[in-house]
Amino acid sequence: MNITMLGTGNAMATECYNTCFVLNENGNYFMVDGGGGNTVIRQLNHAGVDWMDMREIFITHRHSDHLFGVLWMVRMICQAMKNGTYEGDANIYGHDKVISVIRNVSMELLSKKESLFWITGFI
Repeated sequence: MNITMLGTGNAMATECYNTCFVLNENGNYFMVDGGGGNTVIRQLNHAGVDWMDMREIFITHRHSDHLFGVLWMVRMICQAMKNGTYEGDANIYGHDKVISVIRNVSMELLSKKESLFWITGFI
């Protein structure tokens, strides 16, 4: 199993990406936390990991520097599902309150069609 660090910052980081990493075993990816924003997509690309290969995401806790990047992953995955370019399912794991934050914010930010993918594809 390989581990790829996507960032090692902290909640107040301004010069580096916030903490998150990806585990990879035989092409199966498991992302832990998403960092603090949309830079997670750039960090994945920089590390040679295609965000479209991400199927399993675990959020350790509900601090913004650990879950905001997951919101961007949800957005990208939902758009790709809508366009028929994301194959399979994606699973997001975390404490009930973490999942509630991701679900509620996604429902507010995503279009109605995309949020239907969230409801049916990620719960």
